[in-house]
Amino acid sequence: MAKSAIAALKISARSRTDGRRTLLVYMNSDLIKEVKKIALDEERNVYEIVEEATFDWLNRLYVSISVEK
Repeated sequence: MAKSAIAALKISARSRTDGRRTLLVYMNSDLIKEVKKIALDEERNVYEIVEEATFDWLNRLYVSISVEK
C-alpha cells in the first residue's frame, strides 16, 4: 500500500463525525477509577462525564460558553 493511502487510513480511523478531538490528560488513579465506576453505573462514556464536568466548571468559574452537544 502506498504511503499516502496508509496516511489516509490513519486519518479516517481517527476522525469522528461528532467533531470531538483527542486530549491527553494525566489524572490521579483513584479519580480515574471513580469516574470509570460512575460511567458504568450510569451507562455513559467516561468522556461524556469529563466533558460535562469541564463544561460546568468553565461556565461556573470563567466564561459562559455554549457548545453543541
